Amino acid sequence: MKKTVKLLVASAVLVALVCLAISDWGFPAAHLPRFRDALIAFALLSLLSEASYVKLRVGSASTTSSIVFIPFIASIQLFPSGWAMLVAVLVTAVAEHFFKHKSLERVVYNISQHSVSVWAGSVVFTALGGIPAFSPSLTEGALRFTVAPAPVIAAIVTYFVVNISAVSAAVSLSQGLPLEEVWLRIGGSSFLNDLASSPLGILLAFLYVKLGMLGMLILLLPLYFVRHTYYVNVYLEEANRELLELMVKAIEARDPYTSGHSQRVSQIAEALAKACGLGGKGVEQVRTAALLHDVGKIHEEYAPLLRKEGKLDATERALMQTHSARSADLVGTISAFRGAIAEAVRYHHENFDGTGYPTGLTGASIPLPARIIMIADTVDAMTTDRPYRKALDFERVAAELSRCAGKQFDPELVRLFLDSASLRAVVDVRPKPTVAQDLPSMSATQRRWGIARGASTA
Repeated sequence: MKKTVKLLVASAVLVALVCLAISDWGFPAAHLPRFRDALIAFALLSLLSEASYVKLRVGSASTTSSIVFIPFIASIQLFPSGWAMLVAVLVTAVAEHFFKHKSLERVVYNISQHSVSVWAGSVVFTALGGIPAFSPSLTEGALRFTVAPAPVIAAIVTYFVVNISAVSAAVSLSQGLPLEEVWLRIGGSSFLNDLASSPLGILLAFLYVKLGMLGMLILLLPLYFVRHTYYVNVYLEEANRELLELMVKAIEARDPYTSGHSQRVSQIAEALAKACGLGGKGVEQVRTAALLHDVGKIHEEYAPLLRKEGKLDATERALMQTHSARSADLVGTISAFRGAIAEAVRYHHENFDGTGYPTGLTGASIPLPARIIMIADTVDAMTTDRPYRKALDFERVAAELSRCAGKQFDPELVRLFLDSASLRAVVDVRPKPTVAQDLPSMSATQRRWGIARGASTA
């Protein structure tokens, strides 16, 4: 485990211990049996909710999401901060160890971050005037439940912000990803969905106070529906991603020399997009467009060109140059990919000086994602073994990028690429040339790396 991650885990544990020490551990002596039963009931419901988790991919890492926040939000309104925090500690410990089978460090960290999230929400709730139903000041008589909009809303927002930030920090440090990007991926649209589902936590607390266990049972079906919605959304997202990758692999199967090309271009383009400072959505659009930049080659007329030994003639080259527009048309059949993603695919062979295709755009008129993919596409071609040459090392790639900056490539993107240690690391893991070789002419690098066998950068 990285030292920074270990430091994060230790810090989270320390914060959690401090929160436990300063929490409110009072309880209503007059309602002790019901208070005890409520703790057990909400611990069990929280455990059931956390055990029904779904996995989320964040880059090469993964995290989990569940509807445990609903009973946790109810606990904030029912119990003093210490007891609400104790529910989170026990539930997370059992779920992480017995259901998710995570390492000790992850178990400890998740116990800490979940409990601190609940504690923070509880403190904000009481600080703004909210009174837990099982308040220590409660005497004989019926339990009271008062809906206080401001304290409840503030508590919910606080809980989510602390929770998402803690998970994002761990993923960011362990995977070397920008914190903002991870936060947006983990939070993103799900943050709004979670907020929209949060009133169920308020209703759960209310029904339990009024009806006891019957109130909790009434909400089991809505809770299952929310969980099922989470699962369907994640499943569809994963299925779509896998279908896209399968389609790309089917295309590349026609030419063994370009196998994995689109995946590698996607990785390089994603790293360059991050170096450009694009936000999470922009990076994801670049990554997707790069993955799909050659899908038009699935059309049958390109098959002979992809299999051809030797260089393409003028007619064949003209036909090959239609693939970017055909790819964009195919990508545009998916409504979510219309606009920025389809445009990036269409124009990823436009040269910075206007000598590219399909329309001869120049400079900043070429969409930034397309300029990024142009560099990523070329770099992959240069750093991958071909039948007519070996892969090139970073120094030779850097020399060609610099020479063609302002002609084929956006010079600012070239500078960012050459200054990025992470991008160099991507290139350095490629096979190195075993013998010295001369570079082919780069007067139009677009025709450079692949007229032989109609390689994927043509």
